[in-house]
Amino acid sequence: MVQVHGEQPGHWLLATGAFGVLSARRLDHPVDSYGYRLVEPDGHRMLPELLARHGIAGTDVGRLRRDGRLDLPGGTVTLAEVSQPRPGQRFAFVMDTRLCDAVYALADGADMLVIEATFLSSEAGIAATYGHLTAAQAGQVAAESGVRLLVLTHFSQRYHNAAVFHAEAAEHFDGEIVIAADLDRIPVPRRR
Repeated sequence: MVQVHGEQPGHWLLATGAFGVLSARRLDHPVDSYGYRLVEPDGHRMLPELLARHGIAGTDVGRLRRDGRLDLPGGTVTLAEVSQPRPGQRFAFVMDTRLCDAVYALADGADMLVIEATFLSSEAGIAATYGHLTAAQAGQVAAESGVRLLVLTHFSQRYHNAAVFHAEAAEHFDGEIVIAADLDRIPVPRRR
């Protein structure tokens, strides 16, 4: 792990590569706990009608994407002329924590936030004591952080109806909410 320079202590860069950047932040829990954030690099969405207008097809598209420009008999075409920026997708995983600044930093602009909702608001005191979030807090984090898909998990076994977590989070977050169950596969939302 590499401490990220210019950041507050507790923020680590774990890996970088063509896939993007994987980082971690220390969370607020009675024992060491970390949340994770994966950010895909920004890219470009090629616009087929503009490629066709310039007569660009096949391997030339790959060269243009790689080099940022393509010399053609009629002149040079740049990537910006035949594409539009595509922000990289962002995924955040937040588990075993009280509400803290790191939760918001991880969730910021996430396309998908997988976050604990261990308790309901009626037991917010217990949640704080044991270092967990309520479904309402998870909904607030998602709303304030611009999350697209909120995935709730890590529920206390004292509750027998997961729908109550959805309802409580939905009081604060009007986006898509999924109640995760063991072994679920939940796709990241389609690119914007």
